[in-house]
Amino acid sequence: MKKTVKTVKKGYAIWIFVLLVFVFYLSWALAAPFDASPDESMRYQIVEFIVKHGTLPDGRDPEIRNANWGISYAFNPILPYMAGAVFAKVVQVFTDSFRATVIAARMVNVLLGCGMAWFTWKIGELLFQKKETGRLFAVLVCFLPGTCFLFSYINTDGLALLTTAWILYCWCRACKEGWTLKVCVQMGIAMGLCMLSYYNAYGYLLMSAVFFAGCMMKCGEQKWDWQQLLKKGCLMLGIVFLVAGWWFIRSGILYDGDFLGMKTSSIYAEKYAIDELKPSNRVLPVNMGMSVLDMIWWVPGEWQHNWLVTVLVSFVGTFGHLDIFMPYLWSKVYLIVFAVGILGNSWRLRREFCLTTEFVKKEKKADADGILITEIWRKNRWWNMRNWMHICMVGAMVIPVGLLVYYAYASDFQAQGRYIMPMALPFFYFVTLGYENWSEKLIRNEKISIWICRIGQGTAAISVLLTYVLVYRAAY
Repeated sequence: MKKTVKTVKKGYAIWIFVLLVFVFYLSWALAAPFDASPDESMRYQIVEFIVKHGTLPDGRDPEIRNANWGISYAFNPILPYMAGAVFAKVVQVFTDSFRATVIAARMVNVLLGCGMAWFTWKIGELLFQKKETGRLFAVLVCFLPGTCFLFSYINTDGLALLTTAWILYCWCRACKEGWTLKVCVQMGIAMGLCMLSYYNAYGYLLMSAVFFAGCMMKCGEQKWDWQQLLKKGCLMLGIVFLVAGWWFIRSGILYDGDFLGMKTSSIYAEKYAIDELKPSNRVLPVNMGMSVLDMIWWVPGEWQHNWLVTVLVSFVGTFGHLDIFMPYLWSKVYLIVFAVGILGNSWRLRREFCLTTEFVKKEKKADADGILITEIWRKNRWWNMRNWMHICMVGAMVIPVGLLVYYAYASDFQAQGRYIMPMALPFFYFVTLGYENWSEKLIRNEKISIWICRIGQGTAAISVLLTYVLVYRAAY
């Protein structure tokens, strides 16, 4: 069967979008000098070690141990660094340029960003009935300055964002198609790769289990389908183990049962870090007698804003070693736009989060005297998978925020928005959904709504382009 012109155009649109993302993210990756991003030199050490020795490093190896922190990033999953080493090795066949090798390692994240863009576009198509609304969602996610920055240097956060997008895409497909074999296999691969990314994305693993378990309820009868739950659940867990199990088994063997490597990392930090960076000597809110609320409103030292505002501004976009800021008013406009979008969901909470839907059938007929009456039959309540997904998306948003609050309060005082970036997709989904609700409430003309969406897409694209030219690129 021949494809229609409309279908062909739709297919081209997603690849044009991905190509634009590739060009733009590559521009960010090319602009910055080496180690002009958080801990890039420490991350590059892993790439360099693999290129030099052809083996995976032990996190305790003095060759890659940072002199200040006393640890290395080899304690954590290093899949993007392994891919970066392959890219770097290929480039070294043609040139000995250090700069070229660094860019090759950064290319891994640029390509991961393209993968995230593809999944984000497809999620927009599945979640929104209106084409332009779905595209607005994709633009908000992919062209947030903070997102662009995250994909411009060597890190594992890029893999975290790709895998969270892939997981959310699988949730959407499960709502539409059910838990088919293809969806289960994709879900297992996505979760396995998520385990090999960054720990702040692990909330998606928990919420995926919650979402899957809820979906196994029979829609009409409200009974658990235990057979399908065990069968498909074990399939996905098996795939997760095949994809990610090797790393944690390796860590358990190397670090005497410390599968995550965190305990060993803390021991080495205490042993080899400089005095002020040893875990026992760090200045933490918990040791200063502060409450969590005190920390949130605290303005330490020479900071311009309190902890909360610093995190939010950094989420929108703070570059370099978190010392290159967008104009405060610019960041504030972004935050206001996000807040207005979230507020647009306030009067639709029941429609978007009610777990059961009661279908009502009405029929008009005349009684014995010829008077029209209406008879109503109420059917059973049905499980609403889309709304169940909404609840799980809220959980996936809250968990990274909670982890950051705990980390800053009791482990290492940080106010970095990149730690909450895994919440980006569900967050911008609700922002976009809120604007769709505002549009339905305030605008009757369909064409006007479409053009407002297009203006929003254009404004977001122009804003991030200006950020690149006037703030990021200008800094170097």
